[in-house]
Amino acid sequence: MGGIIIKQINVQSFLNYLGTGMSRPAIIVGDDFEKYILKTQRTAQDNWNCMFLNEGICYKIACYLGVPVPEAAIANLDQKLIDADPEITFVHRFFEGLHFASSELTGKEENLLDNHQMAMKMGRPYLAKTWNAFFDNIVNAEDISKIIAFDLLVGNFDRYGNEGNLLISNESAQRKIFAIDHGHAFFGPKWTSSKVQKIKEVNDPNYRDNFAALILKNNNGRMDGLGTVFRAIENRVDLSDIDNHSFMEVVSRIESINSDMLIEWFNEIPDAWYVDKGNQIGIYSQFILRQKLHVRHLIQEMARYGAFTNYRGGVLNWNRTQSTGTV
Repeated sequence: MGGIIIKQINVQSFLNYLGTGMSRPAIIVGDDFEKYILKTQRTAQDNWNCMFLNEGICYKIACYLGVPVPEAAIANLDQKLIDADPEITFVHRFFEGLHFASSELTGKEENLLDNHQMAMKMGRPYLAKTWNAFFDNIVNAEDISKIIAFDLLVGNFDRYGNEGNLLISNESAQRKIFAIDHGHAFFGPKWTSSKVQKIKEVNDPNYRDNFAALILKNNNGRMDGLGTVFRAIENRVDLSDIDNHSFMEVVSRIESINSDMLIEWFNEIPDAWYVDKGNQIGIYSQFILRQKLHVRHLIQEMARYGAFTNYRGGVLNWNRTQSTGTV
């Protein structure tokens, strides 16, 4: 089946620690002399023991679907580097072993995000039209539908209320959108009985309605309030023609995922990132193979409840027959 292999690097040095995100990532240099964003599963309050697993499998799925994501790496942090600078562990909570890292995007545009966060802290309003303008003139607007469908597949609800989880890279005068931060996919970054129960609900006869209701939560029965970022990007999704719409190709790709692909992808994840490898692979695989059949129906529900301004009504048509897959 092939596909993109996650590269492996050794951390050579820490350049800076970033102040955003609960996991407080760091900018590091790898032994390939490239810069990466290095993540830790340890927070001030908790140990997010399946965040790296979430990031790793989401990266493999994103690459298969053509979702724009920074290149990922499995980054080894040697104890010798920690011994030379103990703050790496005692202050910033990076430990010896394998961490999830992603390439630092060149020409990353952050001014709008910084200004938005400052305005929010000061209690000042920030106009949605500013966010709309931020996502204008991107060269890969067609990828927005891929990102939305991908988020539905992996149960990622952290995207549209978190203004930092979509980034614009401006390289060679071309502005391109990227999706980042998938550690909270699959109903959370911590392997607990409640997370497992939530994942297994995909087998419930009422699951599809319950999942749609979860998306609708706090939106008064409509989906036009899914977050500032969602409102800024949804008009790049074209549903005006129900026979030829933006989600057709990516949903076909999603529905083509099978158990052999998943086994290959999960086997590429380091053993150290699993809590209970066999059990986790089985539970995640079963969820993905069930959830892939729900995505087209969830998109239809989102459209019906007002998520997409380009939707004119009617039942969306699709260009392939669903297959059930096997676990």
